[in-house]
Amino acid sequence: MQRLAFWVLGCALLFQPIPATPGHFSVLSAAPFTLSTAPAHISPECQPRVSLDRSRTPLRFLARAIHSRPHIRILAIGSSSTVGLGASSPSATYVARLEPNLEGALKGIDFDVIGRGISGEEAQGAADRMRKEVADSKADLVVWQVGTNDAFRHVSLEKFKNCLKSTLAWLTANDLDVVLINPQFGEGLVKDTYYEHVVDTIAEVAAEAHVMLVDRFHAMRALQGERGDPYYLARDNLHLNDVGYRCMAEQLARAIVGGLIAADADQQNPIFRP
Repeated sequence: MQRLAFWVLGCALLFQPIPATPGHFSVLSAAPFTLSTAPAHISPECQPRVSLDRSRTPLRFLARAIHSRPHIRILAIGSSSTVGLGASSPSATYVARLEPNLEGALKGIDFDVIGRGISGEEAQGAADRMRKEVADSKADLVVWQVGTNDAFRHVSLEKFKNCLKSTLAWLTANDLDVVLINPQFGEGLVKDTYYEHVVDTIAEVAAEAHVMLVDRFHAMRALQGERGDPYYLARDNLHLNDVGYRCMAEQLARAIVGGLIAADADQQNPIFRP
């Protein structure tokens, strides 16, 4: 009954994580402690009125890490959204906000979110430094915000796809879960049809690799259809503003919590308790 309750809670927690088709998304050792969960907070301005498809991708390697110790390190790698361009201060970036969001939802776990963003970087740049960044951060989870600059520069979709696939394969081979975050939405951005081709390619690769994709693009499209670009984007109509980063962090936190509950649901020694 307890595990059924958390299965239901996992469904309720998710806002927009997807295992990524275009349009939606080993046994743990005995636990030395149990973990309380609370719904990850979603601000009213981050909840679209439309119904968005929801599903879960288990974060099994992360669940195993949480099962063994209460301190977890997350590597956030990517480009300007990871740097936080457009935010009013470092504390308003998604990297800064993710840590307290997770700690508020996962009682008893200390999270350290390490931001390693480089403005203007394409996917290949992050892939080239992935091994070093993972080693230096001692990451238990990788959050990879990817695709925007590849779309701007019309990087070959085949080259982009192969870069994602090979990097995700390396992460999996090294017992690391990864959460992909696709590009931001803006009315000006989608005037170039190549932009959405990159979004679709990320969804395709994530589905094939069975990794979690947080669908920032379609969530922002729904929200901005209700409120308009200026509510979530900075004055350059490209980078997120403080509200946009808050929504990004909240969406990601719910996805991670849901992925942990999905991974934990079928284990004989669950770590979650009411």
